[in-house]
Amino acid sequence: MKGPGIKDYLQVLKEKKAEAVKQGLGWIEINSKQLHAEVSPNHATMPTCCQAMYKLMLEGDTIIQRPKGSTGYGSHLTVHFELHDMENRAQMYPGKKRGRPAKSEEEKLAARRAKMKRNTEDLTNLIKGWLREHDWHYEENKGYIEAVNGNKKWIINVQGIKRGRKQTLPVKLSEVIKHMDDTNARYSMAFNDSLTYRRQWNEIPESVKKRLNMSVILADKKGNITEIE
Repeated sequence: MKGPGIKDYLQVLKEKKAEAVKQGLGWIEINSKQLHAEVSPNHATMPTCCQAMYKLMLEGDTIIQRPKGSTGYGSHLTVHFELHDMENRAQMYPGKKRGRPAKSEEEKLAARRAKMKRNTEDLTNLIKGWLREHDWHYEENKGYIEAVNGNKKWIINVQGIKRGRKQTLPVKLSEVIKHMDDTNARYSMAFNDSLTYRRQWNEIPESVKKRLNMSVILADKKGNITEIE
């Protein structure tokens, strides 16, 4: 099921600002992690959450804390919204009169990232950021990430674009199985999202997935992460 979109986030943000004004407050600070947990607790839509926050910023509003990394999206984004004279203050990142809306510097960085070849390194960085947001500690190894959260262990094999012939998901799964030597660990394969990989994963019997304790992690072009068991 598709998670909340930017309209959902904008609606909640506007409601929060309106409620703060009603209470007589002069400003409000909103954190992306808290907003994401409220609007989208079951879906990884952090980039959309941050886009909505940038979109509602007016002149005079300030970014208290920026996300880690270069995308401009993440759980650390915290914005100080001024609540006075909102009708007359210009939008900080206004759209163009014609064509696509103007992008913020954060959105420009995200666009540059999207234009890069979506290779293993890019996918690995997305997965690491996603793990940090969900309180997992990790160690990066060649071709896979070993993550720990309390007594839970998660081994994620990153299957980004590499040189050579493109392999199917079942073929890559067979390669991963050869190295599944920890019976207490949870295993996943991470791919750049595609309809082909989704179809191939759905064709694998549920009994096999459960026996292997395996899931697949998919990253779309916007950086949103989805785990499918």
